[in-house]
Amino acid sequence: MKINNCIQLHEQVSGWKVEMEYRAVELMEKTVFKYTNCGCVFGTNDNGIYVAGYAEGSDAELPTHYLKWGFTMDEYNAALDQADAEGVEEWERANEYDLVRVVDENYEDHKDNEK
Repeated sequence: MKINNCIQLHEQVSGWKVEMEYRAVELMEKTVFKYTNCGCVFGTNDNGIYVAGYAEGSDAELPTHYLKWGFTMDEYNAALDQADAEGVEEWERANEYDLVRVVDENYEDHKDNEK
């Protein structure tokens, strides 16, 4: 099945039909954010949809994945999976470094007190 609007996309993703396009967009935004590891971003325009990863704690601008209307669910799932992986990778890059630094600083502080 080719997806030509957010009503069709939402129905394919959730199994629930909505009547109004704006409501389908709202629900897709929430669904994409809630059910991805990094809280991906979802948006739409006259030409299709886009998804992008998100990494809290990072200033990096992650790639946006565009799909023109007439895309398939396989194409949508591939784009969303890629965006989610990019968001997770960037989050780990941005936040794991801080975690290691904090752990190392604490380790050094405690190391001196053990003598």
